[in-house]
Amino acid sequence: MSVVYVADQGASICKRGDRLYVFKGPNLLRWFHSKDITQLIIVGNVTLTTPVLTYLLKYKIDTVFLSYYGKYKGRLIGEFGKNVQLRIAQFQFLNSLQNRESLAALYIQGKLNNMQTHLMHRLKRKKDKLISTAILQNQAILDKIEQSSPNLDTLRGYEGIASKNYFSAFPALISNPQFIFTGRNRRPPKDEVNALLSLGYTFLMNQVMGATYISGLDPYYGALHDIAYGRQSLALDLMEEFRPLVDNLVINLINRREIRPEHFAYNQIPDDETEEEDLDENTKMLPVSMQQEGMKILITAFARMVNSRFNLEKPPGSWILKDIFLLQARKLAAHCEGKDNYTPFHWK
Repeated sequence: MSVVYVADQGASICKRGDRLYVFKGPNLLRWFHSKDITQLIIVGNVTLTTPVLTYLLKYKIDTVFLSYYGKYKGRLIGEFGKNVQLRIAQFQFLNSLQNRESLAALYIQGKLNNMQTHLMHRLKRKKDKLISTAILQNQAILDKIEQSSPNLDTLRGYEGIASKNYFSAFPALISNPQFIFTGRNRRPPKDEVNALLSLGYTFLMNQVMGATYISGLDPYYGALHDIAYGRQSLALDLMEEFRPLVDNLVINLINRREIRPEHFAYNQIPDDETEEEDLDENTKMLPVSMQQEGMKILITAFARMVNSRFNLEKPPGSWILKDIFLLQARKLAAHCEGKDNYTPFHWK
């Protein structure tokens, strides 16, 4: 079973028998067996016929719609999870500030441990003070979290400092001189590296959000991220521990020169796909965005990553990453119900 991305602008998807076909005008681009799809990701201007929509709803295939620039637009959901008791348990558990704080601490510990793993993998290949300093600084923060019971504001502060330390090492991680990283920025991303990171995080978010729906959890009520109208706080919580995997993917694409400067466009005039937060506040244009060829490279690499295997301690074994997303959501569900304790994903 696979996740399928369709990002061919102006394409249409139709159904014949048990196959979905992607056409652009009269030309067939590709086809795939509909029964093999677990999730369909539509990026930008792609049309789905009514029989395709009906099929996706009937067989509960999670279908996500993104703008061409990677912004989440919505998803096709046939029916919300029927486990009302689980959502009641989730709300009752998260109504306790103490429970939210203990869970938020686990998310941040998971994220920081995986940041450390990423940096230590890089340090083995390249000895650099920027990397070793970030590792030492973040280990001190991890020790503070593990030795105390910080409140939510303190936890968020620790996470912010740790992320700043972590990204301060990125110039040492990037060996391709065509890409310069001066710090994390977003909404909108102002350079190529940040554009790649933001788009990769969007793909990750949609995978994790799909796992929360399947598990029966409400993706809008979380612990670490504040509740706000339209914000999928729980999905944002769960994705934190997986972010370093996206960072590793982006660095690899840059260093292997699979992604190149010509895969980006600069200072583009906004179109119907553009949101206000994507625009530079002064020029009112898109500072940097991916061209279609670059988008395909990133999508292919991300799909390869989510179908890669990672070793887990609980439950033990080698698991495909897209299945780990669901495992983590189900572990959280069991945690809220008092059936088991949540353990973060640990990248080794």
